Parts: sequence; structure tokens; C-alpha cells
Amino acid sequence: MGGFFSSDGPFYQFLDKIGHLILLNIIWLLCCLPVVTIIPATTAFYYATIKSIRRGHGYAFREFFTSFKNNLARGVPLSLVLVALGLLLTFNFKVAWQAQTKQSTAFAMIYLILLFFYAGFVIYICPVLSRFSIRMRPLARMASVMVFRHLPVTILLMAGTGICGVFLYSAVSAAQSEAGTSLMLAMLFLLPGIWCFASTYLVEPVLKKYMPPKPEGDKSWYYE
Repeated sequence: MGGFFSSDGPFYQFLDKIGHLILLNIIWLLCCLPVVTIIPATTAFYYATIKSIRRGHGYAFREFFTSFKNNLARGVPLSLVLVALGLLLTFNFKVAWQAQTKQSTAFAMIYLILLFFYAGFVIYICPVLSRFSIRMRPLARMASVMVFRHLPVTILLMAGTGICGVFLYSAVSAAQSEAGTSLMLAMLFLLPGIWCFASTYLVEPVLKKYMPPKPEGDKSWYYE
């Protein structure tokens, strides 16, 4: 039992990972506040989570800010484009759906398919940015291909992200009492980090299919 609860034991290691994940979660939330930094912040969140929290390489905060800084220049314009595109597609879908004509219903279905592709692209682009150091156009093409080539994984990632969103929205809506506020803060500081960690088990097998073969003797963490 002493080994289990020692500083090198599994219980301490588990608490250490949870603590770092919560702090990463808070940093991610703060870095997302300007909105235009959502993509580089989420990219850094995934990168630090998979490399430091799950694989045990480097320090979580250093890995986060290294990735954040490296992806800021291309992540900010991408954030602006994706936020604007998401709002536009959502608005057009609502207008088409509410018109309730045969033609508008057909357009609504088209917009729904586009929203599905958009959501899948947004989910994949951050892990892709965190892993590959190539130009933006090939990165975008890679993320686009992943949406339908790995459709079961895409659906699971969308479902998990959607469930997290529903829980967070419910917690924020219930934050009218002291207990509700405590629940909201707990959900806000825990749920995104837990889902980010869990999603690595879905995303990493996909990313590895697009990585070059492991060179002999290469001990890079992302080949583990």
C-alpha cells in the first residue's frame, strides 16, 4: 500500500495528471477569450495533453505555450475564417429551415451537410496543426479528407464534443444559486480537459495513418 500512495506510485501520478489537466484547462479557457485565438489555443491544448499528460514528455505548461506561440500566426486568421463561416452556415440553415417550403427544405439539408463537414473539419484541424509542420493548404486538405475517410471516428468525436457542450450549457444555465455556480465552475474547469484527454485515444490512431514511416532508431514521442 505504501508503494501505491508514494510520490512515485500510481495514485500520486493520477492526481498529478488531473491537476495539470485542470490547469491546462484553465489556461485554454483564458487563451480562448479573445475568440481569434481559439484555434491556436485548442491546438496547444491538444498538443500539451497528448505529449505531456498522456505520454509524459516535457512540462505541460511549457508545451502548451510553445505550441500556442508556434501556431499563433496562422491560427488567428484561421480562427477568424472558421468563426465567420460557422455563423454564416448556422444563420443560413435557420433561415432555410424556418421558411418551410420544398426549396428551402432542400437548401436546409444542404446546409446541414455543410455544417456536418464544417464541424468535422474544426475537430480535426487542431490535432493536425499540432502534429504536422507543413503549409496551411495541405493541412486543411488533410483535415478535410479525415472527416469522411474516418467517418465512425468523426461521429464519435462530434458526439463527445456535443455532449460536453450540452453539459456545459446546462451548467451555465443552472448557475443561479451558489450550488449551481459551483457546478458550473467544476464542469468548466474539468470537462473540456477530460474530453481533450479522452479524444486523444480516437484522434491519435487517425493521425498516425498520415505520418511518415518511423525511421529506424527514432524515439520521437509521437511514434509511441
